[in-house]
Amino acid sequence: MKVKMGELEFKQNKLFMAFDIKKSFGKNYEYAYYVYQDDQITERIWYQDAQASMRFSVTPIYSGCYQIRLFIKENGEIIFNELSNLLWIDAIHKKQIETTFPKEKVFFSDNPVKYVFQKAKKESRYLILSFSGLYSTEFRGGPPVYNHMRTLTPVETHKLFILDSYLDQFCYYVGFGGEEDFERSVIALITMIANEYQIPPENIIATGSSKGGAAALYYSFKYHFGKAVIGAPQVYIAKYLDQRANSDSMRQRYNRLLGNDSQFGKLFWDGLILNQVARQTVFPELHFHVGEGDFHYSQHLKPLFKLFNEKKINYTLDLGRYEKHSDTGLYFTSFLLDKVQEIVMRKEERS
Repeated sequence: MKVKMGELEFKQNKLFMAFDIKKSFGKNYEYAYYVYQDDQITERIWYQDAQASMRFSVTPIYSGCYQIRLFIKENGEIIFNELSNLLWIDAIHKKQIETTFPKEKVFFSDNPVKYVFQKAKKESRYLILSFSGLYSTEFRGGPPVYNHMRTLTPVETHKLFILDSYLDQFCYYVGFGGEEDFERSVIALITMIANEYQIPPENIIATGSSKGGAAALYYSFKYHFGKAVIGAPQVYIAKYLDQRANSDSMRQRYNRLLGNDSQFGKLFWDGLILNQVARQTVFPELHFHVGEGDFHYSQHLKPLFKLFNEKKINYTLDLGRYEKHSDTGLYFTSFLLDKVQEIVMRKEERS
């Protein structure tokens, strides 16, 4: 190979691309390149003389996924046409967003949101949202993770897995201290996907367990999604975290979640879901699973169900014969799969 193309890099607020040409004596070499943003060509730089070693830069003005396609001509004939690696660039904050695996993408709004979207292989009128729970590693300072990707693999519909990662930690898909910075970006992502695939709100299925269950409840209430499949959610979020923020790293994350006014923060998080129940007049189709001995049932769901009964809000409840909240994942996965399969296969809603 006469051309060696380097990796696309982001430094000092610019994208840099370098390449080397092993030139043959007496031959002329030229280079050109395309700039891609989100898989679309946004800039074309026409052919110019190429030295044996070249380095050029591009300044990204808009946030997105960037790549460079490099062309090399030898005596007027194209001998090299290759696409670079891709980089996710937050142009507003002038930083690169690292992704964990190839299918993970970044949605840029007020704040970047990492996600994985799985398009249905056949035409579908449903969109499943998967909100992630708190992993044990997060209590020790680890990064957020996705949930239920394997579980939902058999379901033939559109699926959107959203990572709860705001300023390098969880925020229940809302923000810190009562501000809804991250929530605005998340709902913008959901709206974009739903609009692109013509999914009406009543055919959006919010799912999740534990922290993800709390988010599924909150979003389905506030944004009038049609269905929610929920496992052992926190309702009194601040009380739950206050009891479990035992490590220094977890206590720091909890305090950031509360915000500068910790008293206000506690009231905000403990009332987040209950406030939606009080305010809304139309509610989604609700399906719950929880272990009968899990404290989430007695301390979180029973008070919530009491409010549901007072407002005549319909719901179904699947009680598992187990006590540990940590066992939720073992039992909720089959419940989740069965329930969403049943929903998307309903004949009266498939038209």
